[in-house]
Amino acid sequence: MQNLVSLALAVCFSWYPAFSATPAAPLPASVQQAINDVRADELKGDLSFLASDVLQGRFTPSPGLDVAAEFIAAKFRAAGLQPGGDHDYFQIAEMVDRRLPAMTSGLTVYLKGRTLLIPAVDVAVKAASQSVHLDHAPVLFLAAKDTQFLQGLDVKGKAVVTPDSNWDAQTGEKRRAGYLKMRAFNEAVATSGAVLAITVVANRQLPGQPRLLSDAEADAASAPLLAARSEDLAKLFGPSADGTATLSVDVPGPMDKKVSVKNVIGILRGSDPVLSKTAVLLTAHYDHIGTVETAGQMSMHGPGDSPDRIYNGANDDGSGTVSVIEIARAFAHIQPRPKRSIVFMTFFGEERGELGSQFYGKHPVFPISKTVADVNLEQVGRTDSTVGPQLNNASVTGFDYSDVSGFLERAGARLGIKVYRDPEASDAYFMRSDNDALAEQGVPAHTLCVAFDFPDYHGVGDEWQKIDYANMAKVDRMVLLALFDIANSERAPEWNARNPKTEPFRAARAASLKAQP
Repeated sequence: MQNLVSLALAVCFSWYPAFSATPAAPLPASVQQAINDVRADELKGDLSFLASDVLQGRFTPSPGLDVAAEFIAAKFRAAGLQPGGDHDYFQIAEMVDRRLPAMTSGLTVYLKGRTLLIPAVDVAVKAASQSVHLDHAPVLFLAAKDTQFLQGLDVKGKAVVTPDSNWDAQTGEKRRAGYLKMRAFNEAVATSGAVLAITVVANRQLPGQPRLLSDAEADAASAPLLAARSEDLAKLFGPSADGTATLSVDVPGPMDKKVSVKNVIGILRGSDPVLSKTAVLLTAHYDHIGTVETAGQMSMHGPGDSPDRIYNGANDDGSGTVSVIEIARAFAHIQPRPKRSIVFMTFFGEERGELGSQFYGKHPVFPISKTVADVNLEQVGRTDSTVGPQLNNASVTGFDYSDVSGFLERAGARLGIKVYRDPEASDAYFMRSDNDALAEQGVPAHTLCVAFDFPDYHGVGDEWQKIDYANMAKVDRMVLLALFDIANSERAPEWNARNPKTEPFRAARAASLKAQP
């Protein structure tokens, strides 16, 4: 059986550039020096500040997040990186922080002489661009959040009611496909002329939360989206719901506040006159979920019996942020510089829907067609995984999606770090970090992680004292070497055409290359 597994893996990954059978050539002296210069004490010093109580959990937006951005920019400045933002090291995004008030009255459904009242406590506003008053609006019950159920239907002036998609329970490609199908359905309903959309969540926790929107998104008029918790309403789906139902409800309007948030970007220009116009990204998100008050608005776990009210986010993702800083600091001394340019970047708003990476994807410093890869770092500091200790290894999401993993594997083999495919998490987590926003545009982009799950995940106990700094420094040295190899390679990383799961990313890549000047 072991031989069969080895043979299967060899076939699966045969598209990677093969490992050399001979000992690797010595590294250039300045590269070896840079590797040696990645230090655990520097990582500890930076993270003990970023994950301190002073920054109040780095919620997007908040004064603590702004302080973190200034700290990261100062580190990029000290490393000698060129500013990559539109305002020095800052790429500014003007957004609308939309707070959705609680329902003050319930939802009433009328069907065949029966009246079903769902109290306000069991209804949450998930999205609304304005207040809405409905009195006996006609209702359409659809079997699922799938655009195929909208075909041939006139939904104008009606309320569309669907069961919960529950794509969270899926894994891997099914999870991604379910999420994309749900998103397409919500977008279609929002612009269809429907007056309301309701998701019936049965007994699950109501998922309402504040939203952070672009000005265009905030100005767009669309049907409000509610979540309603009701077993009785869930039972109405099926033949008995023959289109005779109506409903009445008052949806309060949103409370909007203009805010400025920022990605922090530093650039190390490449040395080759041609390849320097292409770029490799090293990224992480520097935000977290804030305090008990802000985390509560986002339906996160409470602190339990702990008096601590701050979600410091040391591992998620302070560890990735300080790793980007440290690798940039060490990298800046390599001479000659690699051929391609390297963009070191930390994103805002990952915890609120990958907002910073999505914004960068629409406003890239280097054109998407010239961006050859993204290595995103997430949760690289804790080794006390819930599945057992994780020492001297790291996993890559979408491991067999592109040959970026091959670069990381080879660097790991050289420096004593096992880079592997986690059979449970590799596909399932691919779309759950900032790499996904770039992959959707066609950039071979992956997240590297040490512990996918760990005690205190999104908890108040995720403190800087629990980080394994020695192990994190080893992982970061491996990332530095892989980054150098990608940046110095004549051949850019490519999506794996043998894996059907990469088809949408390959299509997006082809479109970006076709559109380039």
